[in-house]
Amino acid sequence: MDLRRFYHVVLKDDALADMSVSYINDDYFMSKIAEKMKPDERSLVKKLMKVRPLSGFYEIPINPGKYFHLIKNRIILPGGEDSGFIHVDVVRRLSRLIEIHEAEKRYEEKESDTVPAYNALNLRITLEDAHTPVWREVTVPRDFNFYELSLVIQKAMGWEGRHLSSFFGRDERIFVHAFEMEEGPEHLLASETGIDPLLVRAGAITYVYDYGDDWMHEIEVLEKVTLDNPEIPEVLRHKGPGPIEDSGGVDGFREVHGAIRDKAHPEHEEWLLWAKSQNYKERYPKKSINRTLKKIFGGKGPVTESNDPTVDM
Repeated sequence: MDLRRFYHVVLKDDALADMSVSYINDDYFMSKIAEKMKPDERSLVKKLMKVRPLSGFYEIPINPGKYFHLIKNRIILPGGEDSGFIHVDVVRRLSRLIEIHEAEKRYEEKESDTVPAYNALNLRITLEDAHTPVWREVTVPRDFNFYELSLVIQKAMGWEGRHLSSFFGRDERIFVHAFEMEEGPEHLLASETGIDPLLVRAGAITYVYDYGDDWMHEIEVLEKVTLDNPEIPEVLRHKGPGPIEDSGGVDGFREVHGAIRDKAHPEHEEWLLWAKSQNYKERYPKKSINRTLKKIFGGKGPVTESNDPTVDM
């Protein structure tokens, strides 16, 4: 049984099955699972790799405590109270990514004694829990503050900046706007807080936009780089549609985006017209976004809440 049919048969929900398969076919998503897997989960994958089931999938006893990431991300699909299914193609892909991750980890440990100089960070901004993978890779100066990073996220994702937002680190909450600030040693102001120490230490932090719709973004450090001209941030790569402002979070976005993509949908034209009024773009305008970023950050000195040039744009 091929992968797509397997998910449709087991999940019995076409929309959820298609969404799950799209994530499994995304190399970045799968590599993140391989990186986060617990030792028991890695051992399971390596054990299953030694067997080739004729059916094309395995039926295994499951333990939510042992296989948390595999179950959460629908790699293992529930089959009963104490059993589950996992497709052989998924096992093969995870096995390969586990080997790559473990090799990279050994290399990093070997090279950990030497710390190369860098003046910029390559980041990946991922919209969490979306119905299809949505991410943007950007490069930003090492000496950026979190207010500047918020502006980059807004432009890279296509947000209009109409709603409040903040960052959540390991122990800190970083407020984008001063009027929101709350007292406490763990509360920081974005304009006064550099991104490099917190991002590099944490590896990844969360950015929340619009407290009503709660759009959650994972901001992950991909690599430290040295550039000839690190002052101007830039979108490098992208995948997935731009989320739609005020569409009700990821669930509403899924419904609206489905209607927009389906020309036979009875409300296709109406939803498309509305989405465009919310700054939705059918094609990702990478060049236009990078021109805007150059305009915002082309001046001298850091951009803060008090001198934000986008206020007048």
